[in-house]
Amino acid sequence: MFLQHFGIIMKDVKVYIDQISFNDGSSFNFGHSDIVVFTGANNSGKSQVLRDIKNYFASKSSPRIIVSRIDPCFGMNIQALVDACVTTIDGNCLLHGINVYSKDHLQQKWNRRDISLIHSLFINYLSTEDRLKKADSVPSFNAVTESAKNPIQKLYLNDVLENELSNLFHQAFGTEIIVNRGAGSQIPIHMGPKPAIEEGEDRVSRSYLQKLGQLPLIQNQGDGMRSFTGILLDAFTSDYDITLIDEPEAFLHPPQARLLGKMLAKNTPSNRQVFISTHSEDFLKGLLDADNENVKIIRINREGNINHMSILNNDDIKNLWQDPILRYSNVLSGLFHSKVVVCESDTDCRFYQAILTAINDDDSISPDILFTHCGGKQRLKTVIKALKALNVKTVAITDIDVLNDKKNFQEIIETSGEVWDNVETQWKIISEYVKSQRAQLDTEEVKSEIETIFKTFNEPQLTTEITNKIKKVIKMSSAWSKVKETGKAFFSGDAYKAFSELYDRCKSYGILIVPVGELECFYKPDANHGTKWVNNVLESVDLKNDAELDSARSFVREILVI
Repeated sequence: MFLQHFGIIMKDVKVYIDQISFNDGSSFNFGHSDIVVFTGANNSGKSQVLRDIKNYFASKSSPRIIVSRIDPCFGMNIQALVDACVTTIDGNCLLHGINVYSKDHLQQKWNRRDISLIHSLFINYLSTEDRLKKADSVPSFNAVTESAKNPIQKLYLNDVLENELSNLFHQAFGTEIIVNRGAGSQIPIHMGPKPAIEEGEDRVSRSYLQKLGQLPLIQNQGDGMRSFTGILLDAFTSDYDITLIDEPEAFLHPPQARLLGKMLAKNTPSNRQVFISTHSEDFLKGLLDADNENVKIIRINREGNINHMSILNNDDIKNLWQDPILRYSNVLSGLFHSKVVVCESDTDCRFYQAILTAINDDDSISPDILFTHCGGKQRLKTVIKALKALNVKTVAITDIDVLNDKKNFQEIIETSGEVWDNVETQWKIISEYVKSQRAQLDTEEVKSEIETIFKTFNEPQLTTEITNKIKKVIKMSSAWSKVKETGKAFFSGDAYKAFSELYDRCKSYGILIVPVGELECFYKPDANHGTKWVNNVLESVDLKNDAELDSARSFVREILVI
């Protein structure tokens, strides 16, 4: 009778993690329904954290590398487990098939917050290898006198649960899963369109089972389907208080990884803790798509033998995810790289990344750097803040005219960790100097240029070409247009000194101001702009050796030392 009621007992006896302390000295608290995601670059320690958690509960004396301490929370109804122990002939006690030696021994260990004897009743560790076996056929059992011992047996007993998991599987693979309840000594799972139950049939009718038997078995499918099914089975049917999932995206295509993340965040029952290690931006995006307030992201940044942990709380996640530019960009990929370079546009990213590749093509190990863009200077601060919150080493590259907007530049400076007072003097000297210089065009000249544009083009509506020409003329009404064309060479005297000091100060905080003005000034033989310019340069110029690109190579090398 114990096995029949063991599930009820386990609902009263709970084990949770209240706090984890790590080898960098940091400690984080967790709720009983939290989904905690560990991210980081390769070899940062994501999977090791899960193994450390598992080992802690298996034996407090077992070696741990990253986790230094765990403070668990135990439910107080240990008496239910003690009473459920069955004494064998030799005097030992069994609890759900586990030898606990004696009831007093179990009670003493529980009082010391030690569940090493019975940790497998509370903690479920899903490695990539284990998941592939979860969808294999399991032994049949007596549903009247025995309790379900595994997820497939639970599906066997629960039609509602089977349909729920089948619907989730259908979202990922476009087909259903069906439990075979008449396969003899085994209970397999089939996949495909569910056979209709005709008049006079039920699920164990010979004719129905013949139709079902013609469908392929999940256990014979590819690793992606088997792994996906294994996670669904264990995460949504088990009664474990703590589930550890190592790289759930393994074997899955990106859309399926994203869908799995969303499913876990939306469907994991409350009062279950899930700890996940992942190297997938798609899986992470799926978790965020679900808008689950219990999701916590912890990034690991390894330096030698120390694993530095940084947590991004729910409010920070929402601020990041509500920005449409960031939501549909690859910014989140930065969590899995050692360094992120944030540029204003995709064109900038392509050029700087190509230069970096060219100057490092002789190295055996390429730097682990992600280039991403944020859609303009105004969003630089948003991306920098999000990445720095997770301790991602970040470099921001911006054109020199970022200095023309005090409010935005100050926000970028402060988000990067600098104090505005430390650079304000230099900024004021630069700003006043530019104001004192004559613009390329005065008001009358601007008016004349625009009139000429309209005389040349006689279309009934403004075209993109006309609009761009007008914008260019308007920009020439400020000396900043000349600054952007010539870079730091525009300045002289105190202004030149102020820019040099400002440049070095910004670089120390991960902000690189393009010293030649803007991207296209790195290679002036090509007079084009934007996408056409970068395409021509990447296709026709020797990025590694062309002397004209010396300043570009020197500038990009600074990324490596920040």
